[in-house]
Amino acid sequence: MRKNINEKIMKLNEIPDLELIKGNVKVSWCWIGEGKSGDYDPDDPTDIPLMRFDVYKYEDSDGMGSDWEEIIDSSYCTLFPVTEQERTKILALEYIMDRTYEFVIRGQSIKRLCEELSFIFPKWFQEQIEEK
Repeated sequence: MRKNINEKIMKLNEIPDLELIKGNVKVSWCWIGEGKSGDYDPDDPTDIPLMRFDVYKYEDSDGMGSDWEEIIDSSYCTLFPVTEQERTKILALEYIMDRTYEFVIRGQSIKRLCEELSFIFPKWFQEQIEEK
């Protein structure tokens, strides 16, 4: 039984992270082992592996090509299953980018907005998926 659980987690770890860049703002999806109640528990049939999003801004203040810096309070676990179709994940990334971009550019806090976005769910994008 433990072997099956380890294989399940290994397959989840093979699912690639995704990112979307617009100007000097980046939004990324990743799976870091989280589930409905904290760490994903493959022994619990009701648990689901969930995606996390992060928002970054590229700053080149020193002219030396700085790196992407995570925006404070912009990393949230969501209700979005890791196993969801890639197209749906991309639509969700686009939605997160659309909602956060202007705030990041203006240097405004996105904490409350990201808290709201943590409830993002695949059904939000069902109509867009069905249209294509």
